Amino acid sequence: MIRSTKHKMNFFGSLFLLIIISVLWYAILHGNLIQGKEQEHSSDDKVYTVVIDPGHGGKDVGATGVNGLYEKDFTLSLSRKIKDILGKEKKIKVYMTRDEDTFLSSEDKYRPKYANELKADLFISIHGNTYEDPEVSGTEAYYYHAGSKSFAEILHEKVVTATGFHDRGVKKNDFFVVKYTDMPSVLLEIGYLTNPEEEQRMIDDKSQDSTAQAICDGVNEYLGLD
Repeated sequence: MIRSTKHKMNFFGSLFLLIIISVLWYAILHGNLIQGKEQEHSSDDKVYTVVIDPGHGGKDVGATGVNGLYEKDFTLSLSRKIKDILGKEKKIKVYMTRDEDTFLSSEDKYRPKYANELKADLFISIHGNTYEDPEVSGTEAYYYHAGSKSFAEILHEKVVTATGFHDRGVKKNDFFVVKYTDMPSVLLEIGYLTNPEEEQRMIDDKSQDSTAQAICDGVNEYLGLD
């Protein structure tokens, strides 16, 4: 009788201990799962910072088109369109190095410093090309750091498709706006303002809309938001 009672007590004691361990294990496991979901959700909520750099500005007019268009005006117009489109994306916050006809000296490297201080995720510098021969045409993309190459390739492909301009390729160059930025950075030469046909396309409002959309599509693709 005594042995039977002790046996039952040992059995129920072991069962009770097993239940306690199971409850604690479930609580720990469940807590880790919840924490994992919260971390995953937090990652999904990341907002990316993109800096758009309209080339030139103020007394620095940049290239002059065959019909008198200043590069600084073209770059600002296109950059504003890019900002308007990207600004509608919930996961992207857009900044511009200039939002008006302002001169920014290259000596103090303000443009890359601005992006670096924002801890931006991406940097895009917008330009229009020039050459003494008006027959020269096409779109080019420049990068400096190896980590920017894939971003440059994506944007370049999108812009070439949108404009229909000659594909002049993706190239490495030490332009200060791509050399001194800490994030993937690209300088886009959309087309040649000294080429009469390309200048007309670059001036055209609808053409700028499609080019701006192409650049935004490239940003979304690179960030995995498309």
